[in-house]
Amino acid sequence: MESSTSTAVKQEALEQQPPSLKRFSRRALLGLGALGAAARAEAQVRTPTRSRPMRVPDAEIRLLRRVTNGVTTEDTAWISSLGYQQYLEWQLAPEAMGDPEAEARCQAFTTTTLAPFSLYGQDSAVVTREVAEAMIIRAIYSNRQLYERMVEFWSDHFHTNLNTVGIHKTYEDRECIRKNALGTFFGLLGASASSPAMLTYLNNTQSTRTAPNQNYAREVLELHTLGVDGGYTQQDVQEVAKCFTGWRVQGNTNDARAGLFYFDSNRHDNNSKLVLGVPIAAGGGLNDGMNVINILANHPSTAKFVARKMLRWLLDYNPSTTLVNDIAGEFTRTQGSVKALIRRILSYENVLWAPPLFKRPHHYISSALRVLNANVTSLNTIRGTYLNGTGHAPFAWGPPNGYPQSFEYWGTLPLPRWNFAFNLANNGIGGVAVDLPALLMGATTAAQIADRIDTVVFAGQMPSADKAAIITYLKPDPPSQTRIRDAFGLAIASPAFQWY
Repeated sequence: MESSTSTAVKQEALEQQPPSLKRFSRRALLGLGALGAAARAEAQVRTPTRSRPMRVPDAEIRLLRRVTNGVTTEDTAWISSLGYQQYLEWQLAPEAMGDPEAEARCQAFTTTTLAPFSLYGQDSAVVTREVAEAMIIRAIYSNRQLYERMVEFWSDHFHTNLNTVGIHKTYEDRECIRKNALGTFFGLLGASASSPAMLTYLNNTQSTRTAPNQNYAREVLELHTLGVDGGYTQQDVQEVAKCFTGWRVQGNTNDARAGLFYFDSNRHDNNSKLVLGVPIAAGGGLNDGMNVINILANHPSTAKFVARKMLRWLLDYNPSTTLVNDIAGEFTRTQGSVKALIRRILSYENVLWAPPLFKRPHHYISSALRVLNANVTSLNTIRGTYLNGTGHAPFAWGPPNGYPQSFEYWGTLPLPRWNFAFNLANNGIGGVAVDLPALLMGATTAAQIADRIDTVVFAGQMPSADKAAIITYLKPDPPSQTRIRDAFGLAIASPAFQWY
């Protein structure tokens, strides 16, 4: 496929490497070996199922990095078989895709499928733990990798804090985010607005016609739709708040209504309103809020705001105005079709010249577990020590804006990542086991082992200087088991693995 991008633009994209990739010398890479002295732990090891690696073109590997939580040899085999566009379409149809391993592992989480009224009878600590751990398991083991990436994106976009909303998070994750993650923005916005978790988190359950609460109104305008510079005023915030009065959550009524959204007409302001210049007639009741959702979902500022945010998630921290406008146009043309936006964002041309993005801790940890084909039998340490320690436990961000998507925020805390890498490679993480002989596939010399690391960890694209450093570290032949495990740890801890 021939590119129409100018030579100058291509060169700029290729040279736009993150500063941290240039700061780490070979000496710094090998210096990480001191962190490899981790305690060994016995655990049941998964039977390896990953296929042998296949060499695939650069654009296809770049696409895999964008749509997965870590590129495995199984992923490269799939895209080699299907090709760029067909692979993308396959990932855009998760409902038609088998997902046996993730589903089997998630069967252990018995509360994630319960109706809201049943959740009231459960231990809330178990409910909240299971919804968080199910997200981690799916990120690691699901075949529906693009779907899981978008579930994570929308969970941040329509963020509610797990510690605040408690058991309501389970219903929101399942019925609001997962059900609509590849649907339409209108569907997502409507589901979020009526989500018991969102209604609780932003205090809309307390909003009445005599005392409208503006928390949800402000955040739906600033964070969910128009953006802070999207053209709304404080008067619009007040009018939107009035439109959503009476939107509440049914309490624990010991019946099927418990924990669900309901509209309380006695608390609703039924007077006329004016939202972003659009009149809303008196007497609308529940439809007042639905009208606001329709206005916001179809507003040009929403198109640009969502387009830019999706571009930053999938393609480029600093998308050009031209690209934002193009994706916003697609948003408008398709009435906010998430699949249509992804197709256009992840076009061959865009992906081929996209600059690298920095893995957030959830992405980094998931990718390491995926590429090493780790068998996770307990998430206590992964969630409690490593995700909490890096500030990225599922659904735990405090403010309503969701976890940041930026190198500036996540790129300043390397030590926990290095510790995780070496502990993982040395089977020093409770509830996690890596089958090193299965990864090596008979490799015994330093050069052969480095080739296996290149294949398993980097899909054949390990930087040549890093590979040479790994070989030097492993020698003399034959390398010891300790050196081999530390070499895998060095690869996972290396700067090249931190970016995608």
